[in-house]
Amino acid sequence: MSSWDLSLLHQINTAWSHPALDWIMPAISAIEAWVPLIVTAVLLAAWRGGKRARVMLLCLGIAVGIGDGVISNTLKKTIGRVRPRDALKTVTVRDLGPASPAFMRLFEPVVIKPSEPNGEVRGKSFPSSHTVNMFAAATVIASFYRRAGLLMYVLAAAVAYSRVYCGAHWPSDIPPSMALGVLVGLGIVAAAKRVTAASGSPFRRA
Repeated sequence: MSSWDLSLLHQINTAWSHPALDWIMPAISAIEAWVPLIVTAVLLAAWRGGKRARVMLLCLGIAVGIGDGVISNTLKKTIGRVRPRDALKTVTVRDLGPASPAFMRLFEPVVIKPSEPNGEVRGKSFPSSHTVNMFAAATVIASFYRRAGLLMYVLAAAVAYSRVYCGAHWPSDIPPSMALGVLVGLGIVAAAKRVTAASGSPFRRA
């Protein structure tokens, strides 16, 4: 592990911490807790958004499916990079408290504890699936709705940062994961443009 990676991890995970961020970062990192809101947004877009929204949602589903299920999983298994919290004793682990259903975790106290490496590997570090998925989604959305896409990029960047803040990823995991997400999103959008060219493009900017 390079010295700059260790140094930046320490800065983000420890030196730049704040009580407010100790809740915000785990909250935006716990994407499963936001599933009810995501499902509601998807249903409303499909219902009220017309053809453009429905094509966008289809592209989103394909992009996340390929980015997460194929690219991220394949690279994680191939590279096998250990997460910071499983490799170092100096990492602060932050996570929302357990609850069922998952969205109730947002109302639980944040669990903050020092890492305790014991040889057990709880997932692989590279790439960050959260980051790949969020940047793929932002790229797809920006191709259909410019302003919404820009906001999504901001959220995607916050999620990426949160993964380091919470001790789940090395800083060097993030830039390549961002690039992978953007490339996946652009690839899916390019394919969709070819398919929809004959029937009128839904890729208007708004």
